Amino acid sequence: MNMIGLVLSLVFVGVIIVIGFLLSKSGRYTPEFVRKFIHIGVSNWWFILIASFDTLGLALVGPILFIIMNGTAVATGFANRLGISDRRRNLGLVYFPISLLVFVLLGYTDTVPLWACGMGALTMGYGDGFAAILGKRFGKRKIMGDKSIVGTVVMFVVTVLVVTGFSIGYSLPGTWSFGWWISLFVIGVVASLLEAYTPHGLDNLTVPIGTTLLAFFLLGVL
Repeated sequence: MNMIGLVLSLVFVGVIIVIGFLLSKSGRYTPEFVRKFIHIGVSNWWFILIASFDTLGLALVGPILFIIMNGTAVATGFANRLGISDRRRNLGLVYFPISLLVFVLLGYTDTVPLWACGMGALTMGYGDGFAAILGKRFGKRKIMGDKSIVGTVVMFVVTVLVVTGFSIGYSLPGTWSFGWWISLFVIGVVASLLEAYTPHGLDNLTVPIGTTLLAFFLLGVL
């Protein structure tokens, strides 16, 4: 399964990039939408990880590939062909796979449970992705820079859904208890604030890593 996972990872990256390129060239989608499509797409690699890899060495290949490919796209200007020309924000395409690399290291060395790492990865992927897309479309009132109240609410809701899904999927002790509900609310609020107030694309580091560590601290002791 490790080798199958490796092949799937390579194909997966290629498919996400090709679809992003086609979306950009169609002229029907904004650069922000294309960026977040790639962002959300990459986060789904987590499912390939947990389904396929049982050794640290091969599990690291995927994030390292993402870092190299995304870093090359930003450094060479290839990202511009996707309609993504904001170099500073494009660095977020590199920061996120760095977070995935950290999660693989933490999870596969039993430093932090994989369920907590998965919460961070999917919260960032889906939460930040949909917060940006819907915030740009419907968010009129801003709270900081281009971050809107609508986007922050979306981030909170998606975080709650992700944490709930992982809690059920991994049958975490204490799920549905009073302490779990309080923890769920705190994690959602903190993730939303980190996404709203972390500048320069660094939320691709602060949100997933912060969410993971907070979830581990709060839910791991229930």
